[in-house]
Amino acid sequence: MRAARIATTGAALKASRKAAGLTQRALAQLSGVSREAVQYWEAKNTVPLKWGAPRSFAKVLELPTLADLIPHNARAGGWGDTQKRDERARIDAWVEAQMVLWREREAQRKARCRVVCGAKTRKGGECRNKSEAGRRRCKFHGGKSTGARTPDGKERIAGAQRRRWAAWRANGLQ
Repeated sequence: MRAARIATTGAALKASRKAAGLTQRALAQLSGVSREAVQYWEAKNTVPLKWGAPRSFAKVLELPTLADLIPHNARAGGWGDTQKRDERARIDAWVEAQMVLWREREAQRKARCRVVCGAKTRKGGECRNKSEAGRRRCKFHGGKSTGARTPDGKERIAGAQRRRWAAWRANGLQ
């Protein structure tokens, strides 16, 4: 016997939401989706409750899903079958490992992301330069060195400048 297909209409989903006393925004927050997703599914003619956002709506609104109606019968080789359960656990572990890798890649991407600086300029506006990679400010406002402050540091900088000019003059580039 084939399991019944669990689906509802957008109007029924909306009625269930209103009966529970929830707004679209509240249902979205409880389901972990955007308000626009709730609006989208409420406008659909057929809403399958077996995956994605509709399944999370069904959990919040306590609607029956496909998993509720399928008997867990090991003798029939259904979902209670040990081999299938082990296979499902292996697949779930692989998916979780892939999600961990994806989160790491996403964190690395965000670390390299360049955003608009936004620092206050001399004219009073906002700086529109891109930030240094992984930082929030551009090369002009990012807190790079402001020069030597101690007498020893100032002397070291002056000596380096004198050597540079001497090398420049020695090469005949006057």
